[in-house]
Amino acid sequence: MKLLATIKGNKSQWLNGNEVCHRLKISTRTLQSYRDEFILPYSCIRGKFYYNEKDIEELLQKNYSTPRK
Repeated sequence: MKLLATIKGNKSQWLNGNEVCHRLKISTRTLQSYRDEFILPYSCIRGKFYYNEKDIEELLQKNYSTPRK
């Protein structure tokens, strides 16, 4: 399920936990750890967690490392 929200004129794509786990190839428990350790921001609506796609991209960019020569 993909949700589109308009925030200050910008369209943000929100993903549910299953979509995030699939994209990052992580378990639901690892995703929970990311929440608990404030690694990945989230929104919670009625017990269901949603993640902004831009935050996921930023997490990947921040942890990107180039191979050594």
